[in-house]
Amino acid sequence: MDAPQPTEAEPNEAAAETQADAEPPTEAEPTDTAADDTGGALPTEAELSEGVADDGTGESAAVAAHLAGTEPLVLTGDADAERVDSGISFRNRLTIALVAAAVLPLASFGLVVVAAERFLGPEPGDTLPRILILTIAIAALLAVLVAFALASDLTAPLRAIATAVDRVSTGDLSTPITVSGDDELARLAESHNRLAAELERRNRELGRILAALVAASPRDGVAWLIGRAAEDARTAFGMVDARIMLVDPLTVPAEERVPGEALPVRASLRAGEDRLGLLIGHLPATRAWERADQDLLELFASEIGVAVRNAQLFERVGAQNARLLELDAAKDDFLRGVSHNLQTPLTSIRAYAERLDAERPDRRLGIIAEQAERLSRMVRQLLTVSRLEAGTLRPEADVFGLAPRIRRAWEALGAEAVPFNLDDRSGGWLAVADGDQVDQVLWALLDNAIKYGRRGPVDVTIDVDASADRLRLTIADHGPGIPETEREALFARFARVGDQSAEDGSGLGLYVSRELARSMDGDLVLEPPDADRGAAFTIVLPAEQALEV
Repeated sequence: MDAPQPTEAEPNEAAAETQADAEPPTEAEPTDTAADDTGGALPTEAELSEGVADDGTGESAAVAAHLAGTEPLVLTGDADAERVDSGISFRNRLTIALVAAAVLPLASFGLVVVAAERFLGPEPGDTLPRILILTIAIAALLAVLVAFALASDLTAPLRAIATAVDRVSTGDLSTPITVSGDDELARLAESHNRLAAELERRNRELGRILAALVAASPRDGVAWLIGRAAEDARTAFGMVDARIMLVDPLTVPAEERVPGEALPVRASLRAGEDRLGLLIGHLPATRAWERADQDLLELFASEIGVAVRNAQLFERVGAQNARLLELDAAKDDFLRGVSHNLQTPLTSIRAYAERLDAERPDRRLGIIAEQAERLSRMVRQLLTVSRLEAGTLRPEADVFGLAPRIRRAWEALGAEAVPFNLDDRSGGWLAVADGDQVDQVLWALLDNAIKYGRRGPVDVTIDVDASADRLRLTIADHGPGIPETEREALFARFARVGDQSAEDGSGLGLYVSRELARSMDGDLVLEPPDADRGAAFTIVLPAEQALEV
């Protein structure tokens, strides 16, 4: 006697016992979940079943109904849901298919035999075997056709789910799947729809977060930035309220989560290892909040923390720049005052020293006059710098020959022991510039040629660039030249070559000379290195050809 078979209720009871053994601990049981910055432990499945906030598409309500166990998950999205069955569950269809596959061939075989006996009668001979063979062939063909149709029908939901998963992998989350029933295939489709809906929602949140981060600028200030960030967090995560506090997050206790009330969430604003503040907000009581949502909030908070730190640094740098500008303006005022007040007594000292030296020649008086003239040139450079920066220097154009001015400037330097060569190739071309400014540039360049050329020969060449209406005046020495590493910074203010100290000059000569040349629509350039000479500077000035009388 066969053993009694278990009824359908018995496996269900066994499954229920197994499920009860595998159920997670209830809220009353202690867990290892820490509150940290999340405002408490993550919600349980029972709390998630309360539903999620509606975002206007009805997807949140569908997720809530599914989590509550009242109906299968069906999301509409931007396109209609894709239905992959005829309203019969996959389990029932599989049962019908198996029964049909077993019964239909036998039934068709029996029908053919009955029909043959009825119409042909029970005649002996070869007729019955032939009928049986024909019947078997027809039954086999029918079985193959039925099996093919049933296989296609049964695998259609699987193919549809595979196609939907492929669409999700390419970023298309708009078409959910509807499978009737409560079997494994329906639960698989529901899981897919739920994951797709959650992924789409988080994609929208991430897009809002990225848009908020792009719009943030440190130039807007810390106060405006934290206000804007709080509003962006409220919009991106669907919060009821949100605020940012620039305090130590450890000093702010986490809010308790009360069922039925707004769900508190929080995240720390970080910049590296520094905690700059705290983002606190509240979600609707029906909103689900999972670990992935908390990760997104913490990512947003960390980026806002970096933006706040950048804004703080920007404000600090801006304040320092403003202070430096004030100091620079005060320095310029001081230089202008000192230069103006030094010019008059230096002129008097030089004049009295020259008069005494004429009446009673004395080398010491000559040194006094020479140093007074040197100091006077430095004062003029300071005055010129202050006028250049103030924008009050206005050159007065005049027409003159360069060769006579070069000779006068050389004679004024009093360097009789230094060989001097002037090669005038101007061919009657005249410079159009401010004579006093040209003299100041010539004195600075010739003095540098004597000083840094180790009192070697100084060569001056005047060329004409007729195509550009320019005169090119090149002053070259035979010293060691300018090191390649210092050529770019040579025309900066207070720049010195090599290991020169402040006693060797103010470092303003070349800077002032180039600015003066440019103010006259010309330029001052350093020529490329040449093995046959030391440093060579070229003054470019506007020119015109002298009219023949």
